[in-house]
Amino acid sequence: MKLTDYLIICVFILVFLICGWFIIKSAPKKTNNLPTDTVKVIPDTPSSVKGKSVLYIGDSHTSNHVFGWQILVSNKTGMKMTNTAVGGKMTPWMYEISKRHINDKYDYCFVYGGANDCYNTQEIGKTLFYLQKIADLCVENNVKCYVLTGFNPLTCVKTNSNYPKIYDSLQRVMLTNLKNCQVIDCREAVVRRNCWDWLCHMNKDGHEAIANCVIKAANLKTIK
Repeated sequence: MKLTDYLIICVFILVFLICGWFIIKSAPKKTNNLPTDTVKVIPDTPSSVKGKSVLYIGDSHTSNHVFGWQILVSNKTGMKMTNTAVGGKMTPWMYEISKRHINDKYDYCFVYGGANDCYNTQEIGKTLFYLQKIADLCVENNVKCYVLTGFNPLTCVKTNSNYPKIYDSLQRVMLTNLKNCQVIDCREAVVRRNCWDWLCHMNKDGHEAIANCVIKAANLKTIK
C-alpha cells in the first residue's frame, strides 16, 4: 500500500472516533434522582361556625347542663346552642323531637343516641332506622348532620350483660350504613377512667374528650 492510502485510512478512523465521541457526549444521561419539585399538601382550613345555630338531640350522654360536651363544643366554636337531650330517651323519641325542631333556621345538628335502645330493646335495625330518619330530615332542611358513635362499650362499660356487645354492633353498623350524615367515631376518645359509673356516663374529662373529638372530626374552627 502507498503512504497516501495509509493516511486516508488514518483520517477515516480519526473522523469515526470523533463522531462517536460527539454522539456519546450528547446522549441524555440516566439518573435515579427524584424530581426536586414536590406537591405541597395543604390541610383543610377549619370552618368558622361562630354565630351559627346548632341543635343537639340525645339522651343522658348529652343532657349534662354543667360541663356537657355539647356545651364545650358550642362555647369553643361560638355556635348558638339548642339542646333537646333528655336522659333515658331512645331513638324513636329522638325522631319525634327532630320533627318538631329541625328546620332551616339551624345550620348544624348533632345526634348522640342509641345506647338506651341497645340496653332496653336490643333492636339494632330499628335504632338505625330512626337515626337515618333524623339524618334524612336534616338533609331536607339543609342542615348539616353529624351522628356520634359514642364511647367504646367494650372497654368502658362494666357489666356481665350483652349490652356492650350489642352497642358495639350498632356502632359498627352506624359507621358503614348511615347516609346523609357524617358519623363521628369517638369510640377511642373516651377511656374507662373518663366514666363515673358502670354505664360510662362521663365525667368532666370524658366530656372534654368527646368535645375535642367532635371539633376535630367536623373540622370546626375554635375561637378560644
